[in-house]
Amino acid sequence: MDPRTVQISVVIAYLFALLAVGAYKVRRIRTHADFTLAGRGLSTFVLFGTMLATWIGTGSVFGNSEKTYETGLAAWILPAGGVLGILALAPLAPRARRFAGYTVQDILEARYAPTARVLGTITLVIAYVTIVSYQYRAGGAVIHLLAPNVSVETATILAAAFVILYTALAGMVSVAYTDVVNGIVMLAGFLVA
Repeated sequence: MDPRTVQISVVIAYLFALLAVGAYKVRRIRTHADFTLAGRGLSTFVLFGTMLATWIGTGSVFGNSEKTYETGLAAWILPAGGVLGILALAPLAPRARRFAGYTVQDILEARYAPTARVLGTITLVIAYVTIVSYQYRAGGAVIHLLAPNVSVETATILAAAFVILYTALAGMVSVAYTDVVNGIVMLAGFLVA
């Protein structure tokens, strides 16, 4: 079997495994909180895994890799901001949990005013449309690399459709558990590389 066929088969099997996780976890969804916040019941391991996989996106993989190659160990400073941010915000987590809101915007509105909610929403929409679009584009680039006859644009649409599908299946539960799998695969890839 030629190497490209093996690569494509592995990627397709992996994607089906991620869909299977979402399909399996859909049974846990009973309420709005189950869908949006995984029922507020994720273990520390799953929370760590989802934060890791979310944090290590295409920018981290490609951008930080390039900077590490260029500067050597000095590039270890790149993730420091994220680590410091998590440590700084950790003491606020119990208060946010007691608040029982669903989004950061809920907290902004309760603490400040409805205007803060609107501004927070605009900011997050701009930020996440940007972040998610380049993640989709990176997925499209990988698909195009494996299947050059599929245009990058078509591959990007396929990548986006896949992510939307497994997210729609079980919401945050699906995302969190597939992130754990993705995080393990990424860490293994880093160790091998």
